[in-house]
Amino acid sequence: MIVGRARAIGWVGVICATLLAGDALAQVSAADRSAARALFDQARSLVNAGKHAEARPKFEESQRLDPGIGTLFNLADCLEATGKTASAWSMFLEVASQAKVGGQKDREKVARDRASAIEPRLSKLTVAVVSGPQPPGLEIKRDGSVVREALWGTPVAIDPGEHTIEASAPGRKKFATVVKVGGPAASEIVTIPALEPQASIVEPSVPAPTAASATAAPVTTPPVASTSSTTSVPIRPPEPEPGGSGGTQKTLGLVAGGLGVVALGVSGFLTLGAKGKLSDADAYCNGNECWSQEGVDLHSDAVKQANLATIVGGVGGVLLVGGAVLYFTAPSKSPAKASNSRSPTVGLGPSGVTVQGAW
Repeated sequence: MIVGRARAIGWVGVICATLLAGDALAQVSAADRSAARALFDQARSLVNAGKHAEARPKFEESQRLDPGIGTLFNLADCLEATGKTASAWSMFLEVASQAKVGGQKDREKVARDRASAIEPRLSKLTVAVVSGPQPPGLEIKRDGSVVREALWGTPVAIDPGEHTIEASAPGRKKFATVVKVGGPAASEIVTIPALEPQASIVEPSVPAPTAASATAAPVTTPPVASTSSTTSVPIRPPEPEPGGSGGTQKTLGLVAGGLGVVALGVSGFLTLGAKGKLSDADAYCNGNECWSQEGVDLHSDAVKQANLATIVGGVGGVLLVGGAVLYFTAPSKSPAKASNSRSPTVGLGPSGVTVQGAW
């Protein structure tokens, strides 16, 4: 019986892990997608008006809510327009990489061309360390991010502007400086000096005992008077533990059933979304044949979402059935036995310690 319960509990754990993995693959909610689209449209309007600095945070939030290669490309364009050349260069390369994986050759070429055009204008910063043995635990940070030892002395592309360089080590004084990197194609070097040891902390001295204190009369503790009476202290018997493991099994059943209901709801939502995308793809496709990239993307997203809905729905059904089995097969609790025995007491008296009562 115990082995069967343990096996059932183990299956519940596996099913819950599967459901969590399915949720991780699920797409963003409709509310987040709608908000991301609104932010993207506002940002595009600002770009058309030449207000790239105001458009950039809207593109960033849109990308956070609903990541997309198109939003990433527009964000890189804003970063370049606002002088963040290193960030724009890195982001254009990321767009090219994603486009290559997605088979979008035209978009990959455009992104790589934009990155190549920026590369000659990149400003670079080198963080060097003075030669000689370094203190153990030396850590260098650039704008709060750790600079690994492999990058010490290596020029790294960086956005123009002010940057904070810090160095610290256990038992050493901290070093910090601010360097201003110009552009385009500027180059700056910051050398970390040998960190100075911290001043040692002197412990306060304890005064030696004087002759007067040494000859002072010792302090005696008065004896504790004994008492002839016995003081009885009742001992409360331990509270009975909750009976059986039936309560735990029922709880697991309820949890599994609840997760099953949630999974079925998510599956229905994903199914409706897939149908909507297939309907949108009809404007660009004839069955499985599409004549535009937008149609291909919509059709592919619909198929992926439908497959995910099937998986989540299957997991939900298994959870629901498993929860019901766990709940209805849980053993019932046995009634607590009544006790007519008197609580024991401990007596403290001149002759020692006595214990009385029925057990």
